[in-house]
Amino acid sequence: MSSAVEHRHAGSAPRIAVVGGGLSGLAAAAALAERGIPVTLFEARRRCGGRAASFEDPAAGGLVDACQHVAMGCCTNFLDLCRTAGLADALRRDRTLWFVGPDGSRAACTPSARLPAPLHLAPLLFALRHFSLVEKVVLGIGMMRLARCRDGDDPAGRSAAAWLRGHGQPRRVVELFWRPVLESALGESIDLVSVPAARKVVADAFLAHRDAADLYVPLEPLGGLFGVRLAAWLGRCGVEIRTGAAVTGLDRDPAGAVRGVSCGRDTLPCAAAIVAVPWRQAARLVPDLVPPADERLAGSPITAVHLWFDRDVVDLPHAVLVGRVSQWVFRGEGSAGRGYCQVVISASRGLLGGDRDGLLDTVVDEVRDVFPAARSARLVGSRIVTDPTAVLSVRPGVEVARPAAATRVPNLFLAGDWTATGWPSTMEGAVRSGRRAAEAVLEWCGRPQPVLTPDLPRALLARLLTGA
Repeated sequence: MSSAVEHRHAGSAPRIAVVGGGLSGLAAAAALAERGIPVTLFEARRRCGGRAASFEDPAAGGLVDACQHVAMGCCTNFLDLCRTAGLADALRRDRTLWFVGPDGSRAACTPSARLPAPLHLAPLLFALRHFSLVEKVVLGIGMMRLARCRDGDDPAGRSAAAWLRGHGQPRRVVELFWRPVLESALGESIDLVSVPAARKVVADAFLAHRDAADLYVPLEPLGGLFGVRLAAWLGRCGVEIRTGAAVTGLDRDPAGAVRGVSCGRDTLPCAAAIVAVPWRQAARLVPDLVPPADERLAGSPITAVHLWFDRDVVDLPHAVLVGRVSQWVFRGEGSAGRGYCQVVISASRGLLGGDRDGLLDTVVDEVRDVFPAARSARLVGSRIVTDPTAVLSVRPGVEVARPAAATRVPNLFLAGDWTATGWPSTMEGAVRSGRRAAEAVLEWCGRPQPVLTPDLPRALLARLLTGA
């Protein structure tokens, strides 16, 4: 540690305050603790995890995730954190993506384990039974064109949907592939998302590496996985975690530097602070450092419909439903209970005019249409959970508004999936943001070192074909 830092903290290692116990704050605390930096983490709720959280439900007799979260093979930092913290056993790896077409036909889409990327996608594309051969070829060409698109190629800042229509993608292909896939990955309508955001999904999650599109599905409730197991591991690493501690303000000197964290009337001194809360909360804590929430920095809603039948009805681990209101169906795992499944609908603003009873009826009908066992099963419980700002809306121009981890205040840093990570609002984006903030803290401490896990290596043929 530099002599200046040692003098500033009277010869002891600086204690860093992390405000927020979501994945970004947990990742920041983990990265700093592993490198010997004392950390105190403040979380307003009883349990850490943020939006990757669970609730107690009488129908399940235990914890149920508010919304199903999944990672992909390209999420190198999230997966590394899980491995490091001993959570890898709670993630199931699925190489096969199940698509259910408008006519109910099922397609088991599995990338090749032998062909080099991006040719490994050929079996996946050709397994989509609801497309003709011509549509499959056009879809493959569209993926390559999108992956080759660069930021300066579309100065008009069109949406992904407009770009796809302008580059020869038929309406059926857009509605039955691009819409469900991109909206699930980005959490926003393709009529609003930017072309660079869509390109990242295609280039990194599909074309770059044979393992990039693998799904990693939690087998335990997120509240237990992150709020209990990850928090306990952090405690063993020396992180002090204060739950039920809502941070109401930061104590800053006349120059703006952080001196402490205020929880009501109590102020705890700290050497530096990482604000790792959603952007609206961050704007209240540090209004001079966070852009106002406007059309550039806005949220997108995600709705989860939880269903309990009197028997197990979903015979697939997951399924992408195309041409329907329901987008993803996940079979119940762990403590969710017998007969449980969850339907996830991204970009759900104005869904069926806000008619929740109509939404429930529609989703149940679609589940029964797709899964024969559900037709004779009795629905015994249901719950609809909507987070109106579940993810940052990655619209054209949003990257300009996303702030970096380091701010103009030397000892005040930002984290959260809404910050400038180069990723959409995902668990990977959250972990990357926390690790970027930790890198900035280490540099401030005079101990610069990389924290981020590298991306999956891009295959040579993929680099040649996409111009990467």
